[in-house]
Amino acid sequence: MPAIPAFVLKKLYVRGSLQYEGDGFALQLNNIIAPGTITGVANIGLDGQAVDLAQVTVTPSGGDARPASEITAQAPLQFPVGESIKLTIGGIAPEAGPHEVVLRVVVKDIGPLDIPISDTLQ
Repeated sequence: MPAIPAFVLKKLYVRGSLQYEGDGFALQLNNIIAPGTITGVANIGLDGQAVDLAQVTVTPSGGDARPASEITAQAPLQFPVGESIKLTIGGIAPEAGPHEVVLRVVVKDIGPLDIPISDTLQ
């Protein structure tokens, strides 16, 4: 199974996009690596604590928001190079300051990938 190093996956995160939104927060990813098909959002961790995936929506650029739970092998999310996706996590309003987020997605033909994100919420 091919592996993508963490330092490469880290580049998917759009620096400075970690922001408050509604009753939670949001962040963006921009695909600069290779075309991919996301077949699931396995989990999200915020500062070492699991986030309830029922509170997560995924919005591709130019597309409609979908609950993370609706991204499956039968209903995947295409993630072409140059495109971005926004993840909105409701129900959690972390304090301003530095945060660590780990996003685990499942990508067709690759498997699970952990995308490490470090940024400051302002």
